[in-house]
Amino acid sequence: MIQLFHVSKCYGRCAALNDVTLRIDKGDCVLLTGPSGAGKTTLLKLIFGAEFPDEGQILVQNRNVARLRASDIPYLRRTMGFVLQDFKLLPHKTVFNNVALPLIIQGASTFDTNRKVKEVLAAVGLGHKYSALTGGLSAGEQQRVCIARALVNTPMILLADEPTGNLDAHLTEEITELFQSIHARGTTVMLATHNNQVVEQMKGRIVQLHSGRVLSDQEGQV
Repeated sequence: MIQLFHVSKCYGRCAALNDVTLRIDKGDCVLLTGPSGAGKTTLLKLIFGAEFPDEGQILVQNRNVARLRASDIPYLRRTMGFVLQDFKLLPHKTVFNNVALPLIIQGASTFDTNRKVKEVLAAVGLGHKYSALTGGLSAGEQQRVCIARALVNTPMILLADEPTGNLDAHLTEEITELFQSIHARGTTVMLATHNNQVVEQMKGRIVQLHSGRVLSDQEGQV
């Protein structure tokens, strides 16, 4: 499903990723770990097509990301969801409007948009917040809105960059349980984290990065 072959990425003289080769199969749950600056965010951005490698190849569902035309990138992203650490929500818009945004951009019908948004909000436990303004939600609720927005297209791949970075231990446990349930339904999950609580709870495959290189790649212990 996702393959990286000798991928390197530099910002100026700084090597964010250095000769990374990695394979992620359909249905995998992969935890990207490592200290700040290890290359976790860069790796996710490359897979999502927000950045392009300086060297190497990246295949996502048998499509070479680096060789896609700019007009083709949005179609690739429709098969993926991306959860950011800092939410990137519209605080003065309702929960519905925030979650519906990807569907509106794609030109989905009003009927399909309403149906899909209601379904995904129910799945993340926010069906009762349909009309609430996101700016008035708790941090945990805002993160659930972000996850709902990432899931509204029913993506095959869900990428998450430090999704519990701004949450306390209790909310971290709740959000991690949500990711576990998403993975259990068959979605391929790649989650970047430096939180040991998340790693221990998810029990997925652990890919440890350090200074832009893959330091280790091992299955989690059940």
